[in-house]
Amino acid sequence: MRILNIGGHLLVPALQRLGEDVFSVGIDRNIELTINHPFYATRLLAQVSDMGFQPDILFYCDQGNFPLLLDPENLPFPSIWYSIDTYCNPWHIAYAHGFDATLVAQKDFVEFFTREGLSAFWFPPFFLSSLLVTRTDTQRDVPVAFVGNIGHKNNPDRGPFLQAFRRLAPLVIHRGEFVPLFSRAQIVLNQTAFSEVNFRCFEAMACGAALLMENCANGLEELFGEDLILPRYPRNDAQAAAHIALEALAHPKALASLARKGQEAVLTHHTDVQRAQRLVAIMTSLLQSPKIPQAHAEHRGSFVRAAFGMIASELGPDMENYRQFFAKIALGQKPKKE
Repeated sequence: MRILNIGGHLLVPALQRLGEDVFSVGIDRNIELTINHPFYATRLLAQVSDMGFQPDILFYCDQGNFPLLLDPENLPFPSIWYSIDTYCNPWHIAYAHGFDATLVAQKDFVEFFTREGLSAFWFPPFFLSSLLVTRTDTQRDVPVAFVGNIGHKNNPDRGPFLQAFRRLAPLVIHRGEFVPLFSRAQIVLNQTAFSEVNFRCFEAMACGAALLMENCANGLEELFGEDLILPRYPRNDAQAAAHIALEALAHPKALASLARKGQEAVLTHHTDVQRAQRLVAIMTSLLQSPKIPQAHAEHRGSFVRAAFGMIASELGPDMENYRQFFAKIALGQKPKKE
């Protein structure tokens, strides 16, 4: 299968390991085609074709930035959109009308797509198996660890929560690469922006640490049940979270056993390889099904343009050029530069 991948590169290595032919387009370097501005489908496919690639299907993986494809409804082959950060990007739902199927990282948000009449499936986050480091030294000398950004506008509660936790229980806070610290941690503390099941859940467990997670819906229980992670703490309740951590640390054998079971579950069921296998199955089904008639493209495009209108309405004066660009797209105009 010849897969045109746009946006995030998360599943590309796993798809290639499965024998799929993948051509990547996005803002990252060291991929087949790096772009720094959104494209219309016709121009994008012309560039891809000039480079010798003829896609069978498109997979657009959310990368947390502006859309790189302006008119997905005009693609001549099936397409899939993977919405990861739906909770802070409501335009994802309107944009999904341009695709044949939508994968949704957070289970509770699937309904927002299906209510719109879209074909949408729960497709949880996962662990990138290439990041796995096997430790020969089994010593875990960090009681509790946290790795992540602090002070982001989407999560103002994180900083105060972590500082309150650290006054009650030992906690190492770090930004940047997570594998070295998580591989030494007994417990990884997770605090999310929107009580979502994020990639950090899988990363912590895959590195062999016990996950300390807030109360969360979005399929957390279905993924891990009661016996694979520590008891959940009420959101932003540092005292409750610290109490759970201290209680677990007081029983190191039970804590280590829990961490081992969690690690085994993630590495068996929740890596990029397992997700890529499911993605290939969905793609195969789409390729065997009738494509949405091109006659419907204008109707679908009206929703896609609404997505660009939503984006434009949220941009401030510091991004005026982008605001004008997306506003023109929303009005059905074709800017000189795409």
